[in-house]
Amino acid sequence: MSSLFELQPTALTGQEIDSANETRDVDNRIRREQAHTLLAGNQSFSVSGFILATAFGLVFWWEERQSVVAIWIVLMNVSQAARLLLLRHYAATPPASQDPLKTIRWLCVGIAITSAGWGSAPWLFFPVGNEALTALMMVVLLGMVSGGLASVTPYRPAVYCLVVPALTGLATAMLSFGDLPRIFLGICAAAYIVMTLKFGLHQNAVLESSMRIRLERERLAARLEEQIRVVEQASLEKTRFFASASHDLRQPLHSIGLLGSALIYSLERDADIKLAESLMRCVDSLESSFSAMLDVSKLDAGVIKPEIRAVALSEVFQQLQSVFSAQAQNQDLALRFRTGNHWVRIDPALLERILSNLLHNALKFTQSGGVVVVARRRGTGISVEVWDTGPGIPEHELSRIFDEFYQVGNAERDRSRGLGMGLAIVRRLAKLLNLPVQVKSLPGKGTVIKLLLPSSAPGPRTHANSVQHRSLPGQLSALRVLIVDDEESVRASMVSALRFFVSRVESAEGIDSALEMSLRLEAAGQPIDIVVTDFRLRGDEDGLVLIDKLCAALGRQVPALLVTGDTAPERVRRAQASGIPVLYKPVRIQSLADSIRERIAEHAVSTPAQEIS
Repeated sequence: MSSLFELQPTALTGQEIDSANETRDVDNRIRREQAHTLLAGNQSFSVSGFILATAFGLVFWWEERQSVVAIWIVLMNVSQAARLLLLRHYAATPPASQDPLKTIRWLCVGIAITSAGWGSAPWLFFPVGNEALTALMMVVLLGMVSGGLASVTPYRPAVYCLVVPALTGLATAMLSFGDLPRIFLGICAAAYIVMTLKFGLHQNAVLESSMRIRLERERLAARLEEQIRVVEQASLEKTRFFASASHDLRQPLHSIGLLGSALIYSLERDADIKLAESLMRCVDSLESSFSAMLDVSKLDAGVIKPEIRAVALSEVFQQLQSVFSAQAQNQDLALRFRTGNHWVRIDPALLERILSNLLHNALKFTQSGGVVVVARRRGTGISVEVWDTGPGIPEHELSRIFDEFYQVGNAERDRSRGLGMGLAIVRRLAKLLNLPVQVKSLPGKGTVIKLLLPSSAPGPRTHANSVQHRSLPGQLSALRVLIVDDEESVRASMVSALRFFVSRVESAEGIDSALEMSLRLEAAGQPIDIVVTDFRLRGDEDGLVLIDKLCAALGRQVPALLVTGDTAPERVRRAQASGIPVLYKPVRIQSLADSIRERIAEHAVSTPAQEIS
């Protein structure tokens, strides 16, 4: 007799089976997409790793003359070459036959081997007694891991394979050499392992969550036939995700850029300055990518307001020619402008930005022949046309070329060809200015993009090419600057870099400490001349509240600058609406010094004489 409490087998309903199958299908699609993303984005990382390992090894071989260094260079390059061959084989495989999950396992093995090679360097040829080489080794290993982290975050195991072998070798080597400074550096390296893993795994979780949401919504759209609504929602989520990721990534990049600038000033007459300049070229490349995303965020936030007036196209074309003629000449391409005597009603700065993006795109993809920019009358308007003799665009691709992050013929996401944001910015600016855009292309022949501008009667000519004076090291030494940022590494890097221009730099982590320090200095007859504050501070604090409280506490207007890594549209609007100049991270030290000088000058002009005295 069976007990009343015995569990009876329960058959799953058809709906439950379908739901379970759909969940498994989504999981499989996420894993395949993660693997494919990692494979597509790892080629440039492998190439840069090859160059970095060779340069790093040659520096140590030149200084130490150890045979083990040469062996290390060869083995590292062999491992990098093996990864490149694996990636090329995968790219050459027909899409129907590709198995990203199988390939990714081998790639992770290759990443782990290469990372272990980096981790072995401190043990094989640690530069005992050479502090410069010790610093170089630590900077290169930490920079290699930080720079490569973005390319492996799509796949969780790859994060461990990159971070743990390289930095464990560095940390243990530092700890093993006994003296106090190296033990401290070893502890810092160990802490950096934990922080880097936490950040990488967090980014992986965000990416996986974003993928899962997108796939689930695509499935819902297929059932409910509401594809348009789902795509728009996915676009909003993508914007929020990139704003969040951009803020997190801008913080360390901001610090790296400032420290790199400080390093260049420190090594101004040193032979090692070329290493610092190479580092800054990498930082510049990253900055250009972030700037493109920032432009999109500003346009989405609606903070860019056109200033429409009568503009002579000849002035705009002359400026474009001065900017792009050298690039065309270096590529052995013809670049011609045919303006005519046309005037249009437009915002000249935004028109120049549109045409700059179109010209940059045309020159980048044109291998022979050239580019022509033409202005001609079409009905009641003026048609501005950019013609090129590039490879052309297939007809089925024309509808997608203005999408974000999309590039024709760049499925492998080669970073040397940019992010694919230039035409996305063109689309947004054209929509802002209400300009119709037309694209025609013949594969193998070239492409033409046309803008129809409203014509205008001639107006006064302007001379926009004014000379902008740059601040020089030591020029602002009479100022006392207060830096406020809740991240210690950012404060330290800003203080270190700014001291090449300003001799008196104070720093605080939040509103309370900033107010206490400012009041104490004011009482001692050493007032703060300008405050440079992060927009988003710890908790609910922010830079605008800090500035208001500081001015109220001191009983005077204190010049201020906002520095932020936020690109979320709502925060961009709030920062712009404050009327305080805003600098977006990463900020170069030269730009920061120039902004401080300009802000002090503006404040001196706007402040009444009795308040100054």
